[in-house]
Amino acid sequence: MSVSYRFTRDAIEDLLSIWLYGDERWGEDQADRYQDELHAACQRIADGEAVTSVVEGKPDVRYLHCGRHFIFYVPSRSEVVVIAVLHERMDLPARLAKRLKGGA
Repeated sequence: MSVSYRFTRDAIEDLLSIWLYGDERWGEDQADRYQDELHAACQRIADGEAVTSVVEGKPDVRYLHCGRHFIFYVPSRSEVVVIAVLHERMDLPARLAKRLKGGA
């Protein structure tokens, strides 16, 4: 069963930062392709087609590894809310904890 997905403001800022970095490093076409890949992964999550994992200690938060990033989200019956898109080399527990407390 498919539901919709949406991004929090912080997650939108993550996507913008990822695109800007990709554009600077590899060019606009590659930055666009990677964004498409991230959005396709979010759609797979919403469609129930992605194999995802639960964040340890946070049973309501799940994640999917896509490319070099982790997509963190909170699912419900009606939508998937993407709360963060973080690079695999970041301090993921600290960044995620900050997001869950309401900060970027």
